[in-house]
Amino acid sequence: MNKFFTLFAFLFLFITSAQAQTAPTMSASSTGTGLSLAPARVELEMKPGAETTVVVNLDYHSPGGTEQPTRIVATLNDWDITKDGRVEFYKALTRPNSASSWLVYSPAETTVTPGNIHSIRVTVSVPQDATPGDHLTSLIIEQRPDTIKFNQSARQVIVRYRMATVFYIKVSGLTRRGTLANLQAESSPKGIVITPTLKNEGNSVIRPAASVKIADSTGKIVAEVPGIEPLPVLANSETSQPLLIKNVLPPGSYSVKYKIDFQDGSKATEGIVDLIVKDFSQEKRPQISSTAITIQKP
Repeated sequence: MNKFFTLFAFLFLFITSAQAQTAPTMSASSTGTGLSLAPARVELEMKPGAETTVVVNLDYHSPGGTEQPTRIVATLNDWDITKDGRVEFYKALTRPNSASSWLVYSPAETTVTPGNIHSIRVTVSVPQDATPGDHLTSLIIEQRPDTIKFNQSARQVIVRYRMATVFYIKVSGLTRRGTLANLQAESSPKGIVITPTLKNEGNSVIRPAASVKIADSTGKIVAEVPGIEPLPVLANSETSQPLLIKNVLPPGSYSVKYKIDFQDGSKATEGIVDLIVKDFSQEKRPQISSTAITIQKP
């Protein structure tokens, strides 16, 4: 796998919007100067053979009015979310579900000036033989290296930026099947670390909602976290992203209930795991303890 090349400053945001729309912007800024890219995410439900055009806007603003025009270049890259929740970018057409060959955009290179919004038109053409499910790509906007000026006689902080609009091209015949494959709860001096393993056996992304309750040996709730928004789980993938609850509980036996709604049309799933909290003040090194998971659907 060819990972996306090294960057100095990269700002990435997943926006929880529905269909293709202008969501809150993704921006890069330094010393008062800002560049904003909107939307940060585009989702298009399309049929094989269909074609549509969307616009991605780059806003270059300088509050002090001292910035000069800069040259930017646009490219396409594949992308993915790793099991531990990291967003990875790859060379175009190297991922099995790549949609990079389906996009044509203009302009590929332009000069942007402060105070103006610069539009990039992106045309998406789905092949007739496209398979059902999500196909991913991203439009990367970055500054041309030759526009960065170095002053050899002065100290400088040079910031290079890359911003991305990620595309989900969702070809008809979508399925979403989320499962809670595993659940772990670990006690540490910083709090409780809960790690659910979420699996999506469908061909389209799911965006689950979750909550956590921790009860003591009598059944009393001693900690609760509602309204958790885990990372999206892409098609045919799984994630294991730890959640830290900073409450430091007294030593003892507890149970952890992790409830998750995959919003895939099925009922919410609840995982239950036992937790033993030890007295870390008496230990030289942190210890953890957890037991096997019991999963049930209420």
